[in-house]
Amino acid sequence: MRLLLLLPILAALAACETTDTSSAASETAAARVTLDGTAAYRERIALPPDARLRVAISDVSLADAPAPIIAETEIETAGRQVPIPFALEYDPAQIVPGRSYAVSARITDASGTLLWITDTRFALPAPGTTANLMLVRVQH
Repeated sequence: MRLLLLLPILAALAACETTDTSSAASETAAARVTLDGTAAYRERIALPPDARLRVAISDVSLADAPAPIIAETEIETAGRQVPIPFALEYDPAQIVPGRSYAVSARITDASGTLLWITDTRFALPAPGTTANLMLVRVQH
């Protein structure tokens, strides 16, 4: 009999438990880092108005293996010309000490044709440092 009386009381107490998911979400958001920088090239050639800039952080630790992408962003240039600013948000918990990470960029036209790309390794800078990426023209 006591058990029957306790069950509704326990159920009511369990229903009163509050979970604060907003603080967990804000802690996750607060832990993220933003890499600010620019993508540019030396040539005086205008970008097509529909060009797209893609910037990525990749784990380049292993030779002869695909580099896993840690974070990436794609920006529609909408007629803007270089240098094009970018802000790439990533989770620093994904950066493992002792591994190598690189920042790369590419510019494509609306059909996906590659126009410009980084051709040298640009190491992921420390948080708070900017990344000024220099791209080279792709010859077709």
